[in-house]
Amino acid sequence: MRIVVAPCAYKGTFSPTMVARAMAEGVRHAIPEAVIEMIPIADGGDGTIEALYAGAGGKVEEMPVRGALNEPATAVWLSLPDLAVIELASACGIAKLTGRTLKPLEAHTYGLGQVIKSVVDLHRYKRIVVAVGGSASTDGGAGALTACGVKFLDSAGNEVGLGGGNLGKISSVDVSAIKDWVRDVRIEVATDVHNPLTGPNGAARVFAPQKGAIESDIQLLERNLLHFARVLGAATGRADHESEGNGAAGGTAFGLASALDAKIVSGFAFVREVLNLESKLEKADLIVTGEGKLDGQTISGKAIGELLKLSKAMRRSLIAVPAVVAKDTQGLNGFKAIVAAAHDDKLASFDDIARATTEAVRQCKQPG
Repeated sequence: MRIVVAPCAYKGTFSPTMVARAMAEGVRHAIPEAVIEMIPIADGGDGTIEALYAGAGGKVEEMPVRGALNEPATAVWLSLPDLAVIELASACGIAKLTGRTLKPLEAHTYGLGQVIKSVVDLHRYKRIVVAVGGSASTDGGAGALTACGVKFLDSAGNEVGLGGGNLGKISSVDVSAIKDWVRDVRIEVATDVHNPLTGPNGAARVFAPQKGAIESDIQLLERNLLHFARVLGAATGRADHESEGNGAAGGTAFGLASALDAKIVSGFAFVREVLNLESKLEKADLIVTGEGKLDGQTISGKAIGELLKLSKAMRRSLIAVPAVVAKDTQGLNGFKAIVAAAHDDKLASFDDIARATTEAVRQCKQPG
């Protein structure tokens, strides 16, 4: 029996590679004779570069940047032939702020822009993909664009400070420094969500609470993002902020699309392309996957939801071993088994993941 183990990261605890190793151990307990292939996956969030490096090789580069709250950080990016992959989460992601007080109005994406500028200036790549999941900010990508050379000015002509809380102060935008800068490179924004920039399903209302925002913060960020879309759009001629995906990473997807003419794409579809995933799944009798939390958002562009659709189309059995399972799992029908690795609000350990995988595989083997 051939089993493919294809998990995402358990955000904040285990990388996709570590989860895959734990799951493989669990599979061996259930079916000792199984042939196991580990294929860590991602959807544009935490672990994207690790998953791509594990499956496609390349060279992982590092550089020092400013983190989301100005703390020193080390960002990583992946160099492949004619392709560079940049991961927001490694530069200014929320997982890097573990143990720190979240500041939703101050957090920014400047560090991401430092990496983008550095990679573009190499003039080495025809295609640059920016994976934007796992952000700590709601700044519309203004911080990243500032690092790239865009100037956001107030009514007195002074540069506006970083962070989503300052977006409402922007009176004009000077994009002259980046004119023709990305003419010879195609930039794509790989996202794991479908949300627009603003509105009831937008970046502030849906995701800012996860970044520490209270109701007054959410209302301010919503107003600021709408204002930001207008002033940036006036400067670039690209003001569409209602399309799917623009709200990814606190609106960073919109900012990069508007100012750098970036194309917003599915993070999972990009990873699937680079890993040549279908050809590997075709050989599988069973697929094991998992993520930090299995919930209603899983079907909204997240890797596990997309893998579920793919496995159904390929008529392959799929089981899920998430860290936790929410009560809201609407739309997730189709798994042969779902077993949570964590219990009683405790973090899942390596052994917990292995044990849950063993149980899920055994459930799948039961008749009926």
